[in-house]
Amino acid sequence: MVRNKQLWLIISLLAMFLMLIFLLTSPNSQGSNYAFYEGGVDPRKTRLFKNVIVHVDLKGAPPRIEYLIEFFKLLSKNGVDGVLIEYEDMFPYWGEIESIRRKDGTYTREEVKRLIASAGELNLEVIPLIQTFGHLEFILKKPKFMHLSEDLIDLNTICISDEKSIEIVEEMIQQIRYLHPNSTRIHIGSDEAYHVAEDIRCQRNMEQNKIGKSELKLKHIAKIGKYAREIGGFDVVFAWNDMFDKESEETIRDAKLNEYIVPVVWGYRPDVTDQGYFPDGLFNRLNNAFDRFYVASAYKGADGARQPFSNISRYLENQKSYVKLMDLHPKAAEKVAGIFVTGWSRFNHFNALCELLPVSIPSLIVDLYYLNYQMPSNHAWKAMKDHLKCDQKKHLRGILTEWALHGCIFPGADAFEIIMHDWKRVVDRRLFGRKDLESSESPIEILNKLSESLKPILYKTDIEEVFNQYLTDFHSIQRSTTTTVSSINPVP
Repeated sequence: MVRNKQLWLIISLLAMFLMLIFLLTSPNSQGSNYAFYEGGVDPRKTRLFKNVIVHVDLKGAPPRIEYLIEFFKLLSKNGVDGVLIEYEDMFPYWGEIESIRRKDGTYTREEVKRLIASAGELNLEVIPLIQTFGHLEFILKKPKFMHLSEDLIDLNTICISDEKSIEIVEEMIQQIRYLHPNSTRIHIGSDEAYHVAEDIRCQRNMEQNKIGKSELKLKHIAKIGKYAREIGGFDVVFAWNDMFDKESEETIRDAKLNEYIVPVVWGYRPDVTDQGYFPDGLFNRLNNAFDRFYVASAYKGADGARQPFSNISRYLENQKSYVKLMDLHPKAAEKVAGIFVTGWSRFNHFNALCELLPVSIPSLIVDLYYLNYQMPSNHAWKAMKDHLKCDQKKHLRGILTEWALHGCIFPGADAFEIIMHDWKRVVDRRLFGRKDLESSESPIEILNKLSESLKPILYKTDIEEVFNQYLTDFHSIQRSTTTTVSSINPVP
């Protein structure tokens, strides 16, 4: 009798536990916006960030035009308003600046026109992004233009006190305008210029005009913004905020920065509300100095300079923290006009590759579902799996992890599975000594298979870079693991 009561108690507790799980994970739980998603409600009418722009970074593993068009189709089905295309050396520059183009696999003018036309058919606005201050390694590495660098070792920052630098930036804007005749907005970058005023030309400029470094850099950004608007004919000019995020309202106004640019506040850590992450008073200054601004989160490229694997939950937390940030700054939030969801290919031109675009598509879709409907994490994951038609086997249905994503249908899904399952298995086996992760394929066989899957997506040069980087990193794991084991168990 006692045993029966104990058994009944165990069964009752188990039933209550299962019911609790059902209530917490059910898409129809109270407070969820899953019903709006299922009902086909246009998220633009209800979402917090009204204008959602997805960033495509072409400075590493740039996709072929055909793949980008398929990617755009996916975006158009998920409430995206536009694409921010960071061309770097993939744009078909001509004339005096033709040499800054990439040698292998640069887009042609016809391909750029076709890409823009396809975006228009999908109701996606194309916003070109060109760097005009920092991150100009792709120009400054050329012998013809190297003398324009502030630092001849770190070719990051162009000397803004040399008139030739300004002429090159203006020519880039004019050529971008020529191939984007209908674009009304442009992004002029202007972030992470690490070597401002280190060159004698800038130092003389400041001395002659009796200005400091702050005024020098802000006046440059304002000057380029003014040119893009008045000569380039763009209605809106975006710029990243970090080169002026500590400056006073007075300095911003004196440089007329507020007249020519719309700031974009970027931050990619999982929780951007962490104490001290953004400078104190930043949002009060932006609120007072500008009539509107944007924020920028990340769906890839912010989890390590050589990271091949996508961490969906990490990027989702980044999106959620921006919603939290708006709650913490309600007055400034009224001026936030939208969000750029960025996807970085490299930390800079000379760095290794981050996550490839096909690997990051599930991450992006989860992020978009959250931004569109602010649904709980498990609902956003479920919506992503439904949308991408992933395998919904019973034992995988409620698992919120990348290894549970199988059989999904999206552009590059086969490359996703090879990297996130096959390649990750051999890497994890080396990292953790996991014999249970034994693969029937060798690392070379897996990378050859990956290379085949990437042929419709990437150019030959970039496929070779992926192969070599992944193999090099794998061998580095082998060496470090062997060294660690030898130090613990020295050979007698």
